[in-house]
Amino acid sequence: MTDAPEKSEAPASEIDITETDAAVAAFRRQLEGQVSVPASVVRDSLLDLWGLLPEGGTRSEVERWLTETLMRNLYATADVDARLTTVLSSN
Repeated sequence: MTDAPEKSEAPASEIDITETDAAVAAFRRQLEGQVSVPASVVRDSLLDLWGLLPEGGTRSEVERWLTETLMRNLYATADVDARLTTVLSSN
């Protein structure tokens, strides 16, 4: 036992949402000013996002998208942004 005050922590679901939002915001910043991005960039960002998502429909959808990135070379940034909105709205 220590004399250190107990750290108040946010519930896990609240932390996940904050981290997920931050990951999506970082992903979208990467897309800014670009017309298209390599599938490898999309894949890397989706892997970061996937690791933050809880089990469920949204994570499964990101898994399907990750698999798709292995078969593609390029994504239009507008399509990625729209798809992020669609995928995350089910979260």
